[in-house]
Amino acid sequence: MAVSAQRQSPCIQVCQINVQTGFCAGCFRSQEEIARWLRYTDEEREAVLNRLGQRRADFFDKGGQINFSPFDYE
Repeated sequence: MAVSAQRQSPCIQVCQINVQTGFCAGCFRSQEEIARWLRYTDEEREAVLNRLGQRRADFFDKGGQINFSPFDYE
């Protein structure tokens, strides 16, 4: 059985757009991907999810650092 769109969302409730990357500092989605998430098909959501790992890796490989603690948002 497929998981609902909201449960599949990579959002971690840290909604801050990094001005250098254009991606959310928490989930690494673009503003467009965030805005369209609930309208995406399952295939489109899967494609976005598949890109996030590489975005994260590229960010940290280039010396990127996060400036928040996930514990700040509990």
